[in-house]
Amino acid sequence: MWDSKNSNTATHQSGAVAALRHVAFCLSFVAPACAETMGKTYFFATQDACVASGAFTKRECVAAFANAREQLRDKAPRFSASAECQLHFRICEPTYAEPSIEEPLSYAPSEEESYMPSELGVEIIASPRGVEAAPTLAVDTPHAIFAYFPVSRSYNSDDRSVQEKALQDKAAILSSDRFIPFAKHKAFTGEVTFVAAALGAIEGPIGDDVSATETLQQRRLRLRNAPFIP
Repeated sequence: MWDSKNSNTATHQSGAVAALRHVAFCLSFVAPACAETMGKTYFFATQDACVASGAFTKRECVAAFANAREQLRDKAPRFSASAECQLHFRICEPTYAEPSIEEPLSYAPSEEESYMPSELGVEIIASPRGVEAAPTLAVDTPHAIFAYFPVSRSYNSDDRSVQEKALQDKAAILSSDRFIPFAKHKAFTGEVTFVAAALGAIEGPIGDDVSATETLQQRRLRLRNAPFIP
């Protein structure tokens, strides 16, 4: 009887140690619901559904949907016709080209309409690398097209820094005497000079001096012998 009690006590202790180890493993990944989340793939149609599930934190859900939306806009193929897009991806939506930062007067989107696949939701997975997400379409797509992206980083953080730098460079205000309406045209500040060879190497008096000294026959002869400059 005493041995049985010791055996039960040892069993309970080993179970408690195993439970503590599992909790420590979960805390090492800082997952909100590690037992249910770790290694599993979740699909959420909306951001609110992700938050309500409790599998991930609100910040992780917000970042997952934001990154998935930007990743879809960045990598999704465009089609000129809606039928062609639906043939490949079933559910599509119209989209317009965004104005380029190279065109300072392009404040409105381009009128050229194209079509891209629609996002049905977001897949989120908690792995040893952290929480990652990817957009989900109506058809299966290769993992290489929409790879899982960590929610701890912004998908367009690097792109935004490049755009902000480009916009900052174009925001430099010129002085009033050098103002130009288009950024592509650079103000010329060099000295303008003319070479005699470029003018046909004209020698002798020109302008008023010519009309005052030469006769009509001399003028005709001078013009006839003048070099031709195309």
